Amino acid sequence: MEFYIGFDRALEIISSQEFLLPSEFASLFDSYGRVLRENLIADRDDPPAPVSAMDGYGVKKEDIKSIPAKLKVVGEVPAGKIPNIKVSKGEAVKLFTGSLVPEGVDTVVPVEETEGSGEFVVIKKSYPQGQNVRLRGENYKVGDILVEEGAVLRAPEVGIAASIGKPYLRVSSKPRVGIITTGNEILEPWDDLDSISQIHNTNAYTLYSLVKESGGEPIYLGILKDSKDETAERIHKGIETCDVLITTGGVSMGDYDFVKQVVKELGIEVLFYKVRVKPGKPVLFGKRGSKFFFGLPGFPVSTVVSFNLFVLPLLRKIQGARELFRKRVKAKLLMDFKRRKAERREFVRAELINKDGKFLVKPLRKQGSGVLTSLVGGKVLMMVPEGIREIKFGSEVEVVLI
Repeated sequence: MEFYIGFDRALEIISSQEFLLPSEFASLFDSYGRVLRENLIADRDDPPAPVSAMDGYGVKKEDIKSIPAKLKVVGEVPAGKIPNIKVSKGEAVKLFTGSLVPEGVDTVVPVEETEGSGEFVVIKKSYPQGQNVRLRGENYKVGDILVEEGAVLRAPEVGIAASIGKPYLRVSSKPRVGIITTGNEILEPWDDLDSISQIHNTNAYTLYSLVKESGGEPIYLGILKDSKDETAERIHKGIETCDVLITTGGVSMGDYDFVKQVVKELGIEVLFYKVRVKPGKPVLFGKRGSKFFFGLPGFPVSTVVSFNLFVLPLLRKIQGARELFRKRVKAKLLMDFKRRKAERREFVRAELINKDGKFLVKPLRKQGSGVLTSLVGGKVLMMVPEGIREIKFGSEVEVVLI
């Protein structure tokens, strides 16, 4: 077991795990968030022939060199129809977005730059040859790899699969992820709080959503009271039935924190315990055979941050994803940042602003580990490296998108 390790070392250990879940076929309706286990290859050129990029009139460039130009309309080509028209000198054809371009047309004039209807049209503005005509294979050509194996499928990738006629995709099977929360003070959302010492179970439902977002199948295993025997029984059941088991709370040094002790007694090899990060220091990661275990801290923000930093990469790894970690971007700091202690890498909740194509970042005032509202509204994590106590206004920092 490695103890109190650096963030980068923790990621090395997680990314070195070799287990890979089997693949299966999923319909396009059930593919979002899954990891693709095949290449998506173009079955034809796109577009398959020259098409109009907008509503307008197809013309010959030579006919609109002098403006205005009056041309004879010889017909129209609706989208989805094969044209049976040939456009000659002095003629135009009415086209729509996506219409196949008939023989003789080399330029499309937008309808708003024309006047008239019926037999003749007046072109009011000249355009370069080829303007508003999408050529055959402009998007991609037959045989091109459009989406590579290992991609996490989002809406554009699912749409691409549909466009090449693949109603089913080979994807990773969903990792079964068990979720257990611990603590005598924890009650379900439908229970009344009878004491100021009680709190509702936020972690289970936050994790449930995060697991679904990560392509997994969340399995809620309930609230675990502060009992060693019950802890052992529930963790044993979870590690037997799930691919990954997550507990929240019970991994610190308190008298009632039994998780770490029980994990060892159940034969789960602890690969690391405690990471030099803030929030989320008391993270435990272990495995037994092809099953994995995470003990996350119990504070809600620490739970969310720990999931994004450690659990998500493991889930992506065992699904065969190419990119394991959350995307990071560079941003300019909008205020001075100071902290008292610098021994840990800190992930500061912040607001990301896109101004004129450049990212700016502003740390939030409330940084407590229990302030879950500090993550509402698409907040990000500003990464402050170990050993850095102060960052000046205008400095470039790294930001994790969560």
